[in-house]
Formats: sequence, C-alpha cells, structure tokens
Amino acid sequence: MVLERFPEYQALTAVEKLMFVTEAWNDLAEHPAEVPVSREIVSELKSRMAHFEQHPEEFTTWEAMRQRIQGSNK
Repeated sequence: MVLERFPEYQALTAVEKLMFVTEAWNDLAEHPAEVPVSREIVSELKSRMAHFEQHPEEFTTWEAMRQRIQGSNK
C-alpha cells in the first residue's frame, strides 16, 4: 500500500487526513490531463456517449431536473 511509505500520514488526526485528501484531490483536479485513464474507462465513456447521441430522449437535462426538484419543494 502506498500509505505505508509515508509514516507521517499515519500520525495525522482524522481531520488532518481529511484535509490531506481534500488538498490532494484539488491538486489532481487542477491538472486533469495528468490523471491516467484506463482504456476500459475511455471505451465505456465512448459507449455511453454513443448511446446518448442515439437516444437523447432517454435523458434529462440538468435544467429540467433542477426545475423538477425545485418545483417539488413548493
């Protein structure tokens, strides 16, 4: 396991570990091109996009979903 190579991490409190994970995630989000993506994931995304393009009526836009959610709160 990777964490075994970093004994300093084990000494952190739960709150500090959460902060560490958050900062690591934010750093990855700032450099998305550097995050490796497997061929299987790329293939699945392409398959899902093709399905969406062939059957757009099966999907709901974010705007429609937001209206539905906000409308149900009134």
